[in-house]
Amino acid sequence: MRKFKSLKILDKFSFLFEKMGVNYKVMRSILEIKLTMDERRVPVALGNTNNKDKDDNLFKKSLISYGIMGLFIMFFIIVPIPIYAGMSISFGMLMFMLLTTMIADFSSVLLDIKSKNILLSRPIDEKTYNMSKIVHIFIYMFTITVVMAGPSLIAGTIKHGILFFLIYFIELILIAGLVVFLTSLLYSLILKYFDGEKLKDIINYFQIILSIIMIVGYQLIGRMFNLIDVKIVANPKWWNFLIPPAWFAAPFEVFINSNYKGWYVYLSLVALIIPILSLLIHSKVVMPSFESNLLKLNSSGEKGSSSAERKQKLHKKIAGFFCFNKTERTFFRFSQNLLSNERKLKLKVYPTLAFAAVFPFLTLLNYVRRGTTFAEILSSLSQGKAYLGLYLSIFMLSSTVMLIELSENYKGAWIYKALPIESPEFIYKGAIKGYIFKYCVGILSFVSLIFLILYKFSIILDVVLMFINMMLIIAIMFKSGRKRLPFSENIDKIEKQNTGSFLLLLLIIGVTAGLHFLTRINTLIFYAYIVAALIATIIMWRKVFKVNWEAFN
Repeated sequence: MRKFKSLKILDKFSFLFEKMGVNYKVMRSILEIKLTMDERRVPVALGNTNNKDKDDNLFKKSLISYGIMGLFIMFFIIVPIPIYAGMSISFGMLMFMLLTTMIADFSSVLLDIKSKNILLSRPIDEKTYNMSKIVHIFIYMFTITVVMAGPSLIAGTIKHGILFFLIYFIELILIAGLVVFLTSLLYSLILKYFDGEKLKDIINYFQIILSIIMIVGYQLIGRMFNLIDVKIVANPKWWNFLIPPAWFAAPFEVFINSNYKGWYVYLSLVALIIPILSLLIHSKVVMPSFESNLLKLNSSGEKGSSSAERKQKLHKKIAGFFCFNKTERTFFRFSQNLLSNERKLKLKVYPTLAFAAVFPFLTLLNYVRRGTTFAEILSSLSQGKAYLGLYLSIFMLSSTVMLIELSENYKGAWIYKALPIESPEFIYKGAIKGYIFKYCVGILSFVSLIFLILYKFSIILDVVLMFINMMLIIAIMFKSGRKRLPFSENIDKIEKQNTGSFLLLLLIIGVTAGLHFLTRINTLIFYAYIVAALIATIIMWRKVFKVNWEAFN
């Protein structure tokens, strides 16, 4: 078993745990096993990385991503603004990132009930088990905190001296502890008033938010220096006591700027007292009730019958309008229902869907220049073809459709052959249409609507063409891909991404977007392109799904 440096450091403080009544040797053994197992876990910061190499420490790789985000946070340390304002913004971003990371990446550790059932059946007391859980998370949170805050720590020390380093380092420990407490408190409240399903949904949303922040953050780092001319004035008010980043920023104003005004001194005291109190409350009050509420995670919960009925009626109407066969309509609704319940599939698909909703807007940043007004930006936008950025959405949405073959309950796929269905054609058509309507149409409509508003609805035909092209691309991708029935493959089976399919998709997107750009030069040619794309799409959707059962033998 590997020797972990974090455990060697922890050994130096073993006496503190023993004083608290914790069996340190047992706790250390639990931590050693958990840290070893964690090396196989894929952090959200790495996205849907498919890595088969068991010796790779994926957590270490994810630290590079966190380090880059740290450069973003460092910006507010080096710009010439009051230290209280700069540190408040910097700590605000750091705490938000840590809280999001904690929920996205370490919820599984905090909400783990399997290890509890295994370990507490052995001679291990609950106090030792609970402490191992807290320390396990704290090791990661502190490591991520140091990596994310590292660039700020170095830049601040160079700018303000060693005193900055000491204050910042101590505060990082307090912040990491406070984040763990706030997360546990949030989970405790959710579990107290809602069922386990609601909590799982919330964790999924945080994972998606973190993925978006990581991608958008990288895009914004290079553009931050456009904000240097903005003047920020620090003027603390009573409501600063409600904002934790302001607490942690105040000691810098007191000790580095020697500003001993009452606001700053009181805020500094709050920065010290609240995290320590939080840790005490966490171990004495929150954790025991939290552990008892964890049993709710095994309950699936019941959704409101009226809203479920309304949703079913809507699905039925949409299926009746877009599906031309009874079997197709059945699998349209089957697909919609399964997609709502497949949590692992959602986790795989949602980050890409989120990027599809965000990426086209990143292309608009090229129009933002220092000193330009909003009206000038809109004017230059209307003269360009930034709306072609919608093909980025189409690219990402199309790439997720084939994931419909994955499922947690893939063993139930025997039902396809047990049913009296002559051809799998209508299974495919129904399921893929169900997926498109559930995810692709909504996202592309939302992004298109924003672009339509920005272009004052002058690009309606362009948007129509893009919808047609998306349907055409999905049909071509189906034709070129391997034929697997919907929800029939194990979602936990790790496979390398099909590079051929990826390159083909990239090529098709390039060709359709290129033709769109070229035909826009002449209106008649553009109309002809729309008609040609529509005919090609109809023909493809009639031909490509004609698959027989022999294809699966």
